[in-house]
Amino acid sequence: MQKAKTLKKWMAIVPLTLMSITMAGFPIVDHPVHAAATTASFSDVPTDHWAYGAVGKLVKAGLVDGYSDKSFKGDRTMSRYEFAIIVAKAMDKFDAADESNKELIDKLSSEFAGELNRLGARVAKVEAKTNTWVSGETRFRYLGNDPKAGGTKMHGSDRFDFRQRIKFNGTINDDVSWTARLLITGKAGNYNNATDGSNAAFDIFAVTAKNTLGFDKVRIGRFPLDSFTHALFGKAVGVDGIRVDKNIGKVLFTGAVNNVKSNANQNTGTGDSGDAKTLTTAQLTGKLNDKIGWKTGYYWSDVPGTSTAEGKGSLNTNVGAFDQSKGWTAGFDVKVGNLMLIGDYVSTSLTNAKGLPSSPKGWAIELSSAVNQPPAFFSVKNLVDYKKKGDFGWSVAYRSIDAGAVPSGAGGFDAQAVSYATDPYSTIMKGTDNIKGLFVAFQNTICKNVIWTIEGQDLKIKNKNLTGLASDDLGKTYMTKIEFFY
Repeated sequence: MQKAKTLKKWMAIVPLTLMSITMAGFPIVDHPVHAAATTASFSDVPTDHWAYGAVGKLVKAGLVDGYSDKSFKGDRTMSRYEFAIIVAKAMDKFDAADESNKELIDKLSSEFAGELNRLGARVAKVEAKTNTWVSGETRFRYLGNDPKAGGTKMHGSDRFDFRQRIKFNGTINDDVSWTARLLITGKAGNYNNATDGSNAAFDIFAVTAKNTLGFDKVRIGRFPLDSFTHALFGKAVGVDGIRVDKNIGKVLFTGAVNNVKSNANQNTGTGDSGDAKTLTTAQLTGKLNDKIGWKTGYYWSDVPGTSTAEGKGSLNTNVGAFDQSKGWTAGFDVKVGNLMLIGDYVSTSLTNAKGLPSSPKGWAIELSSAVNQPPAFFSVKNLVDYKKKGDFGWSVAYRSIDAGAVPSGAGGFDAQAVSYATDPYSTIMKGTDNIKGLFVAFQNTICKNVIWTIEGQDLKIKNKNLTGLASDDLGKTYMTKIEFFY
C-alpha cells in the first residue's frame, strides 16, 4: 500500500515538474540547472500555514472539486504546487463564491502566484502583463404560455429563440480590469439579412478599479443591476452607471447610481431628452454566522409610473400614476441543511401618487438546492455547476408585489415570464409589479458545460381593482432551454 501511495505521488509530481519547466521557457534537457532551480518551488508548506484553513473553507463551500466528502482536513503536509492546483480550481469558480470566499481566493492566488504562473493559471492577480481572454455561452429556448387578461398565445417561430453571449475579460494593471459582453439574440427561422431576425449589442462594458477613491472597488460603465437586494431589484442587461464597494469591518457597503430605464427621446433635444431616469441605491450586507446572511438598504428612483386604459403603461394597472419613488429593503439568506432559503422585502413611498396606494409593499421568497451558489434568486444564478456532469438543482419561489413597489425597469422578475411585450398586463415587461405567483425551475448538467432547464410560472394580478379585469388570472407560462458554456 505504501509503495502504491509513493508511486501515485511521483506520478502527480513528475508531470507537474515537466509542465512547470516547459511553461517557464526552459528546455528540459539542455539546461538542467534551471530545472533544478524550478523544483525548489515544490517545497512543503508548513502544516501551521494559514492556507490549510483557507482551502478547507473553500472545500466546504463546494468551490474546490476533488473532495467528494468535502472533508479537506489538512492532516498531511502539502507542497506549494499541490496548493496551486487547488487554488486554480477555486479561481475557476470565483464568480460562484460569496464575498468572504472571494477574498480568500484572492489571498491564496497572491500567496501562490509563482506556482500559478508556471501552471498557466490565467488570472489577473498572478499575471505580470496585460492579458485578454474570451469565453462564451450559447442558448436555445422553447417558450409557451396560456395567457389570460387579453394576452396572446405565443405561436410559430415566436416560440423558439436563441442567444449568443461572447464575454471578453482583460487586465490593465494589478488593480484595474475590464470586461465586455457581446449579446446576440434572435428568433429562430426568421433571418433574411443582417438586420432581420437578430440583434447584436454590448450589454456589458465596464472597468473595475480596486483600492481607489477611498473604496475597495469602483466599477463604472455598463453592467447588470446587481447592487441591491437578492434580485427583487435587478436587471440582467444594459444598465449604465457606477457602483462602489467598501468593507467596513465585517459589513460590506455597496452604493450605486444606475440608469435603468431607456429614453425614447434621448439625443433628440425634445421632451424629456437626456433624462437618465436613474435608480440610486445604498446597501449594507453582512453575516450573522456561516449560515445566515442579511441585507438592508435604501433607494431613490427618478423613474415615473404610468398607466393606460388598455393596461400597457409601465404599471401593471389601467389606472394611476406617480412621479418618483423611494423606499427601504431588507433581506435574508439562510443555509438550511442542503437547502438555501432567500427572502426580500421592500417598502416604498410614491411621490405625487394618483389613483394608487401611496405606500406599496412587496416581498419574494425562494427555497432551492443551490446551497453552493451565491445567495440570489433564480435566474440570476444557476442551480447547478455546469462543469459537473449529472448535477441536479431545483427552485421554488413565490412573490407578492404591489403596484409601484419596484421601479419600472428594475424588476428582478421582469423578462423571466413568457409573453408578448405588446400584450396588456405583459408578464415579460411587468413581472415585478401588481403581481403575485408561483415559480418553479429544474436544472440538470446533462454533460460537462451543458445545462438543461425547465421552468414555469402561475401568475395573477395582485390588486384586481386597479385593472378593471373580471379575473385576476394572468395565466401560466413555461419554457425549456439548453445552454452551452465555454
